[in-house]
Amino acid sequence: MHLNTTPATSNSDAGASADDISLDKDILRSQIRPRRLIARSHRGEHGQQQMQELFTAHILEVVAQRVHSPGTIAAYLPTKSEPPIVQALNALHEQGHRILVPVVRPGRKLAWVHWDPTVEHPLSPMGIPEPEGEEQDTQAFIDADLRLIPALAFDAGGHRLGQGGGYYDRIIPLLSDQQLTGRSIGIVFSDEIYEAIPYDQWDAILPVILTERGIFLAHQQG
Repeated sequence: MHLNTTPATSNSDAGASADDISLDKDILRSQIRPRRLIARSHRGEHGQQQMQELFTAHILEVVAQRVHSPGTIAAYLPTKSEPPIVQALNALHEQGHRILVPVVRPGRKLAWVHWDPTVEHPLSPMGIPEPEGEEQDTQAFIDADLRLIPALAFDAGGHRLGQGGGYYDRIIPLLSDQQLTGRSIGIVFSDEIYEAIPYDQWDAILPVILTERGIFLAHQQG
């Protein structure tokens, strides 16, 4: 897979201050968010359906390779601009997997709730279905058989750029090396894997990234 060589300002390895790195991150976020919306508009309905089918095929393949019987998948429900993975989650639910999705709670914390696509859920302020039910803590995310993790961008080393809330940066480090390497998958569009992005030392690193073109292994190109 070819990396995005568009300059993404990164002072992370040059002894830059935390403020400089934070500014670089905000600049990159401000570029990616509108670009996602524009790209979706340009794809149109047919192109969006094709994109959804690509993500679905790759997600089902990666789950089949790593979870050999119905298990628990910690995922998320995407916004309209994020990679379209709901069709994949529906298919996983039909296969018998239990799907957990996050809901935001005070203190910048995530709770995890069982998602059933056959049940209508109220919408969050962002327009995302937010399941109601028994809320589980971070341990549910850690104990899941596989995790699908959203992002705005990654670099070749697997450094993750999130939305800025720090939710996943606080919980990903709790995973063991085995849980992280084999069963935690970052989700972005293929043009959102850069050669370099700004990052802090505490930012999460994911070795395995999934796009509409397939799997990308951090530090390994092609």
